[in-house]
Amino acid sequence: MVEVGWRFLPGAGRFGYSNDSVTSVTPRHLSIVLPIHNEEENLRPLLAEIEEVLDASGHTYEVIAIDDGSSDGSRALLRQLVTEKPYLKSVFFRHNYGQAAAFDAGFRSAGGDIVITMDADLQNDPHDIPKMIALLDEGYDFVAGNRAVRNDDLFLRTLPSRIANFLIRRITHTKLRDLGCSLKVYRREISDELRLYGEMHRFISVLAEGVGARTAEVIVNHRRRRAGKSKYGLLRTFKVLLDLVTVWFMRGYQTKPIYVFGGIGSMLVLSSMVMIATVAYQKFVHGIYVHLQPLFIVGMLFAVLGVQFVGMGLIAELLIRVYFESHQRPSYHIAERLGFASTRGGGGRAIENLPERLSS
Repeated sequence: MVEVGWRFLPGAGRFGYSNDSVTSVTPRHLSIVLPIHNEEENLRPLLAEIEEVLDASGHTYEVIAIDDGSSDGSRALLRQLVTEKPYLKSVFFRHNYGQAAAFDAGFRSAGGDIVITMDADLQNDPHDIPKMIALLDEGYDFVAGNRAVRNDDLFLRTLPSRIANFLIRRITHTKLRDLGCSLKVYRREISDELRLYGEMHRFISVLAEGVGARTAEVIVNHRRRRAGKSKYGLLRTFKVLLDLVTVWFMRGYQTKPIYVFGGIGSMLVLSSMVMIATVAYQKFVHGIYVHLQPLFIVGMLFAVLGVQFVGMGLIAELLIRVYFESHQRPSYHIAERLGFASTRGGGGRAIENLPERLSS
């Protein structure tokens, strides 16, 4: 069967349609991460679909269900399902921490070579998983789903999502288009390196690119919600805008914050010098006294703010160094090691020589 999907075309320098047939042939051990919040009616049908798809795929797998403080019967049902299904594992949060925390807990609990995230509301189609895994065999590290045809409410879900995607692409320059789709496939070493906080799950694709992952995007089937209530709304759009500032800073200036704060401070000090010089010129040339020039006060304010911004930059530089050194984490990401008997992968997982991957 020929699948149509998005992927990056190195020669064209843009995304385009690919009509390549994709069939997974390499057996892997998979970890499927499911964040769950009040999805009691969807759990059994979803697990039945996952079983149907993955039992026929030749892969071994585990499903890690993260109960994110459900208030319906999801928690009790999960406890029952764990006794019925040997592949199912569950993690229970004390209360609702959000989807990003659930994904992060799933990443830390995963034991598979490939990690897959998806929603538990049956809108993501498990039948898309094999073709996404097949792209990893072509050398990609991270494959994201693209919901080209959305089956959601236009004004409450689809339109806000498109606006958020547009803003994120413009500011972060990511190559991926649908950043809100939860159906994603990762090599284990990529998911091990991701750390998610707050509402950062929408930026997973951007963070994966930030650690040097070879990324691809494939069109996936998106289905209408059959049961339960959506947890998304217009308020999330404003949260995305605030988180976007964090992602922009962390992606571009995490290891050099002085460039941001010092740059702003330098511009303020320079503006202050120009203003004060203008006031001095008007005083000595035109006889206009300082107390008649509010520009002097503004100039002094800019000078004080400039010094403070430079100081903030220096403090941020010290904090960054303390962070990396106290956690014994480097400020870089290694894609491959050769010639070592045993190396360390992301998150401290021991691995043998990594397979050769596509060059960027």
